[in-house]
Amino acid sequence: MDLHWYLRQIEEVIVRTLMEFDVDSRRDEEHTGVWVDNKKIAAMGVSSARWINTYGFAVNVDVELKEEGRGVDKRVIVPCGIEGRGVTLLRRVSEERTGGSGGVCPTVEEVGKVVVRCFGEVFGVDMVHGDEIQSR
Repeated sequence: MDLHWYLRQIEEVIVRTLMEFDVDSRRDEEHTGVWVDNKKIAAMGVSSARWINTYGFAVNVDVELKEEGRGVDKRVIVPCGIEGRGVTLLRRVSEERTGGSGGVCPTVEEVGKVVVRCFGEVFGVDMVHGDEIQSR
């Protein structure tokens, strides 16, 4: 097992999580993360120092890409510096799947609970229930 294996496992957690919400996502052999079509839906990072690993990942669930009065154009977001690719959201994928007619987007809390379960499955560990997952 090495760092690449670890990243692939985290990607698998996210792919399985998105499957629970009927989203067909995949890994990319060249670029770390999880993709829907040619758009990144989840990013991750890992740090390893003194035999301690820390990791983080973000699944784009329902993010407003425009700040009031600032109008951030999502087309200028280049995921991890990868030209020619964009970003997407679980909400947007749900809307596209239903033709824009009331696609229901799960909450961050709902997605988080599935992530925890899938993490346990992928890594073969029992997950211990702690504090409730909260969105910021």
